[in-house]
Amino acid sequence: MKKIILLVCVLCLALAGCGKKEESTLIRAAVCPTSPPNLFEEGGKYQGLDLELFEGFCKATGRTFKITAYDWQGMLGAVIGGQADVAFSGISITEKRKEAMDFSKAYMDNTWNLVSLKTRGLKINDLKELKKYTIGYPRGMAYSAFIKDDLEPKGIYKLSDVKMYPTYNEVLADLQNGHLDLAFLDGSVATVYKKKIAIQDSYVFTGFDTFGFAFPKDSKLRADFDRYLNELGPEKLQAIVKKWLE
Repeated sequence: MKKIILLVCVLCLALAGCGKKEESTLIRAAVCPTSPPNLFEEGGKYQGLDLELFEGFCKATGRTFKITAYDWQGMLGAVIGGQADVAFSGISITEKRKEAMDFSKAYMDNTWNLVSLKTRGLKINDLKELKKYTIGYPRGMAYSAFIKDDLEPKGIYKLSDVKMYPTYNEVLADLQNGHLDLAFLDGSVATVYKKKIAIQDSYVFTGFDTFGFAFPKDSKLRADFDRYLNELGPEKLQAIVKKWLE
């Protein structure tokens, strides 16, 4: 009888161990699927540059992942609040964000594009002209810190004058409907939408923005992901980036 009880205990511990191992390999991923080409939904499936990178990482390290979709601000909040182990959708690495989360090494450079409808023909030659126009973008974007810390002190534009939206979809809908003069888009996003709707760059900020994957503070997963990017190497990484930007 004692041997039977002992065997049952061993089996229970083994099953518990298997369950724990399976759970530890499952990564909770938060995304905002309205950020093409980095992350978007098409044909009922998530696609994008960031997804290809993360699928490669999980395949190389024997992990699986489950995606939960949020609006932009909710995606970042899920990482900060511990509801997600990683977030990716073309997320800018900023000093302010690094106070609340950890980032992987940068995997691509980015520009910030103020776009307008081609029919308007708006061209910004001097940033002081921005006061004349309404600007919109999704809540939680890095543009807010830039406006508050750089443009607002110079008297160029007030953050309180910006129109905030859940995602780029609503921003571009209002731009097309004439409720916005300018939309602030990541350069990668602008590249995709220029093929779909008649928009043009009115002004482009360059040279200071990069994308990374976001992790909770002190996440061990971040170091593993950085190792994967290093092993992938710059040539293969750039080939993936180029494929999705074309």
